[in-house]
Amino acid sequence: MKFSEPAFGLQHRSVGETLVLVLYGEIDAWAHQVLAPRLTGLLVELPWREVVVDLRPVTFLDASGLRLLVRIRRHCTARDAQVRLVRGIPRVRRVLLLTGLEPCFSNWEALPPELDAPREPCAACGAPPGSGAAGRSSNGAHRTTS
Repeated sequence: MKFSEPAFGLQHRSVGETLVLVLYGEIDAWAHQVLAPRLTGLLVELPWREVVVDLRPVTFLDASGLRLLVRIRRHCTARDAQVRLVRGIPRVRRVLLLTGLEPCFSNWEALPPELDAPREPCAACGAPPGSGAAGRSSNGAHRTTS
């Protein structure tokens, strides 16, 4: 039996004291199981002043995905870091609204230009922006899918 690629993923990059997390695909129970340890590692590695979670590439979000967002918020709150969400597609936004979680985050419609492209090495792992190495996207963000 051949297993397919996961239908979800995580990219991250640092811009100054801001950690930008880009979640994409179907953020469900499988994604939670795979991504939660990685997210925890990223959030505790350095004292980020701000964490921005970009939900625009997310196509599906269930209770397990909401747990990931709450986990991110708890880590940030415990370290006096601000957490912001970049709003996703209407279906994802509706889940946040219906569960009452949207007001728990500062929300943006898009990433500000200064956070949209990496300009310095990732503070979490030291990789240069735009390195294009295996496991990283061509824009230098790090990609975790398993």
